[in-house]
Amino acid sequence: MIRLLIVCSLVVALAGTTATRVRAGDHRFRIAVVVGRNSIVREVSKDTLRDVYLRRQRVWGDGARVIPVNLPPGNSVREHFSEIVLGRSTRDLVPYWNARYFEGIMPPAVLPSPAAIRAYLNVQPGAIAYLPEDDVDDTCHPLLWLD
Repeated sequence: MIRLLIVCSLVVALAGTTATRVRAGDHRFRIAVVVGRNSIVREVSKDTLRDVYLRRQRVWGDGARVIPVNLPPGNSVREHFSEIVLGRSTRDLVPYWNARYFEGIMPPAVLPSPAAIRAYLNVQPGAIAYLPEDDVDDTCHPLLWLD
């Protein structure tokens, strides 16, 4: 019963996202893939990022746990990130996450704001996230820029 409730909650949360179209190159939506200043991660490719966010890669090269972090559902930056890195909208990922749930794999964590993400990155060395360019500051380290 509890599993069913969790699955239903997951489906509602993911289905509640809106498909916001963002023009490529729009400065407001240039996205930085970031880690905390003390992170063990110093580089990441787009392919690795896809595997991390689809939870296909769950440990870094040194054996540390990978902790991918998303912005909230409905966030246009999240939707843009999903389209350019994962190749599909957050809505299109609902069946994928439903299937992974029954394999014991949960989707990436969600934090409510860029400030919360930056704070989290600095206490979790294995965490990785994305932020709009304007929210990148000296508390985080950009690994990759996405347009």
